[in-house]
Amino acid sequence: MPTEKEIHDFIINRPHVFILGAGATIAAIPNGDKNGKKCSVMNNFLAEMGLTELLKDVELDTDSSNLEDIYSELDSRPECQDIKVALENKIVTNFSQFELPEQPTIYDYLILSLRSKDFIFSFNWDDLLIQAYNRVCKITKDLPQLVFLHGNIGVGVCDQCGAIQAYNNIRCYKCRNYSMHRPKLLFPVKKKNYNSDPYISNAWNGFLEIIKQASILTIFGYSAPKTDVEAIKAMQSAFSSTFRRFDHVEIIDIKSESELIDTWSDFLAATNYHVKVCSNLLDSLIGEFPRRSVEGYYKRNYSDWWGASNVQLKLCNDFNCLAEIVEPLISNESNGNFNVI
Repeated sequence: MPTEKEIHDFIINRPHVFILGAGATIAAIPNGDKNGKKCSVMNNFLAEMGLTELLKDVELDTDSSNLEDIYSELDSRPECQDIKVALENKIVTNFSQFELPEQPTIYDYLILSLRSKDFIFSFNWDDLLIQAYNRVCKITKDLPQLVFLHGNIGVGVCDQCGAIQAYNNIRCYKCRNYSMHRPKLLFPVKKKNYNSDPYISNAWNGFLEIIKQASILTIFGYSAPKTDVEAIKAMQSAFSSTFRRFDHVEIIDIKSESELIDTWSDFLAATNYHVKVCSNLLDSLIGEFPRRSVEGYYKRNYSDWWGASNVQLKLCNDFNCLAEIVEPLISNESNGNFNVI
């Protein structure tokens, strides 16, 4: 049996990893963005985002309302290539219009509640997560790393040196080149060749390595759609490839607990079903232990501690309130103290 110190080091020194799906963005702007614009999941995407006019002259063979199924059919039909390109451009234009509300959102809480050792992997195209990062970095620079597994309208890749940065940068921060491109956003369902795009390929390679190392894996608003079945198999294989009996899985979703447990059972089995299901980010481990989720998990489960943290997330109307919540933690971090308080 491992010693208490070995268990401590095994848990504490590894990251908290979040996987975000469309449900996370919907939770971030439940009443719409700054201008009332709402986000949609893949099913009924075209109708909900006002893009059905594009397909008015196309007789589709698929009866699916899922965007990826429709895109796959357009990709497979030579006569539909112009419409496919128009759809891609409309999606970029549509998602470029999203703006976070002035008050803190779930994305602001999420990013501020993790540290640079942690990771957020997002399947979402909108750049609301990047907008939130740019807001809370004024409170602290010690923030999680963001990776976009399906590309993102806010991510740019320098055409000259390949440096990854904000797409809206006028010049590359590294080589000072003026030319930038976005990673590919859409892939046909039947041939999701992520290797065809260097950014996406590198993102997935890094993702599969990082989830092997996670002490806590949180799945937030990601439904594991059938269009991602091969990707999910790769995720499950990577996650289960290492010893996980001391690790923990969280699922944040509005679906029933039984449905979520069934969907993610292969992941949960690897941790001997160390799992928590909740419907709100503030009820999760980072809600209870912001910036100390791994430390709080260890203290609660392996140190015979039955207490509660004095620093917990709460709904805030402004960023001064949010900064005040985490200030004691950030102050301690400057002295190398990462204990739960």
